[in-house]
Amino acid sequence: MSLIIEHLIIHSLRQGDNGALKADTRSQEIQPTAEVQEWVEQLHRIYQQKGNKSYACFLADTEQPENPSPFPQLFQQYLDKNLAFVDFTHQSTSVLLAQLNHYQYPDEGVLIFCKYQFVGVDYILLGLLDCETSVTLTEQLELSQIKYIDLSKMQLVARIDITEYQTNPDSRRYISFIKGRIGRKVSDFFMDFLGAAEGIDVKLQNQLLIQAVNEYCQQVEMPSEEKAATKKQIADYYKEQSEEGADIAVKSVAEYLPKQSDGGDFYAFISDSYDLDEEFPVATTALRKLTKFVGSGGGLNISFDEKLLGERIAYDAESDTLTIKGTPPNLKDQLLRMLKAQR
Repeated sequence: MSLIIEHLIIHSLRQGDNGALKADTRSQEIQPTAEVQEWVEQLHRIYQQKGNKSYACFLADTEQPENPSPFPQLFQQYLDKNLAFVDFTHQSTSVLLAQLNHYQYPDEGVLIFCKYQFVGVDYILLGLLDCETSVTLTEQLELSQIKYIDLSKMQLVARIDITEYQTNPDSRRYISFIKGRIGRKVSDFFMDFLGAAEGIDVKLQNQLLIQAVNEYCQQVEMPSEEKAATKKQIADYYKEQSEEGADIAVKSVAEYLPKQSDGGDFYAFISDSYDLDEEFPVATTALRKLTKFVGSGGGLNISFDEKLLGERIAYDAESDTLTIKGTPPNLKDQLLRMLKAQR
């Protein structure tokens, strides 16, 4: 993996005697040993593959609240080399600590700051990670407790694309962040701390694109087999982009779809009818509606492949009735057991 660690430091957040969180901070950076390199690569990979990321940008001067966060200024001072990395993390930790205590956020954990480069792009990742306890076996065959950082449970994590921020200051998405398991909206914590606001609705962008693909396929009157093959290609493209952490490009999607009888293509169709960015991050959850019919309500949760409509599944609009031929075996077994018990 082409990942270069430039700076790394970890601080600890724990509850003090008064119940409020307090920080135990390191005074020196962590050196990038082979073990550290492997751990950061794992952290990067897990973050890349997270599907619940949102995107944001720093608030403009005209959008600042009455008490703006000092983080954007601290970040800029660090980039301008007017603030050392360790000092930047210490001051940022104090700002975050004030936010967490303001919202009475109770969890302890470790606070990581990592400046790294991946395939030519500079990032700084910062986040609060869980510390868990486990049991290990010593060389003397004794059981001993150890603490480890659980990367699978990312609570508050954000990453700033420094390259995007510096080369395209008008971008609305150089900050990405994960919505973790906390109850309140993550914006209550991290957005206030970062002095940022969500800049692009990734879920909506993906939903609109999939909706446009479905409508376009109906307009060009594609044969069912060709339609299914085309949608599978688009789904595969989505999955490839997701695995690589790359964006969805509308022009790339257009290449999978045939032209209309009048010569118009999907790119022209979507440009006329939809308000979409040229490129945007992947939200794989939108794929369900590309090849499936999905719906829930009134105690029902139904999902089936589009190709089954007209074959094993029929819908009567007048009576609003859905008829299924060939019940799934596990569902059929449950139904038969219930009928038998009622006799």
